[in-house]
Amino acid sequence: MLKTIAISAVAAVMGFTALFVGAASATGYFTPKPKVATVEIPAQPVAGDCVIQTRWMSDAGRMVQVERPVCY
Repeated sequence: MLKTIAISAVAAVMGFTALFVGAASATGYFTPKPKVATVEIPAQPVAGDCVIQTRWMSDAGRMVQVERPVCY
């Protein structure tokens, strides 16, 4: 009888672990967060017109938009 209770307890713990790991995986908890591209403003003022140039790049199989300042 005690052996049956112990086996049932271990099976229940394994089942709950699988449930929570599956839920965390489905919600994207284990995937790394995407890196955010930031734009730094130059410390010294630049003469001329400045615009933000954007372009799409492939990063690990997905497309990300990258911005950078361009001054003429």
